[in-house]
Amino acid sequence: MCIRDRSERETMSHMFKKAALAVALAGASLTAQAAVETNITVWANVDPTLSLLKADGTALPDAVQLVYRAGGAGLSSWTEDVRIFTNDTEKDVSVRLAADAVLRPDLAAPGAINVPLTVSLNGRALETTPIDFAADDLFDSAIPGASIAMPLRVQQTVSGEINFAGLYSGCLLYTSDAADE
Repeated sequence: MCIRDRSERETMSHMFKKAALAVALAGASLTAQAAVETNITVWANVDPTLSLLKADGTALPDAVQLVYRAGGAGLSSWTEDVRIFTNDTEKDVSVRLAADAVLRPDLAAPGAINVPLTVSLNGRALETTPIDFAADDLFDSAIPGASIAMPLRVQQTVSGEINFAGLYSGCLLYTSDAADE
């Protein structure tokens, strides 16, 4: 196509602008009509007999950090007020750790060793041997089906320096069930 004069050029330019505007409006119209789809995965870990939750009824965190304080202080402790929720407030509750509480060196200097931890619930040290909490002592709160608020505490068993730098981790797995009567 050969454009001969200025008026013909302006006419062609005007037509291209209209065509570009039409394409833009068509695209905007299609975008405005497009549906938005959102997927949310919902899951639950259900134990119909007992659950250990924060005192406000929300889930305990999946991970906590014990901050290391150099200069001989060692690891800071972590504490969270918790409640035991149950469908049967007449039964005693038995609580224990499934395995010893320990931080193991994951990415640490050669020679790094495990760091023993102490876990306690309401001031009572938890171990792999079950300890019983009496229903009469636990379930006198104003919240139906919930125990009194109790501190759950994790701390370095023997405070002090850890001589090897690195990343240490461990899993605290507790089990609880209605105590045998």
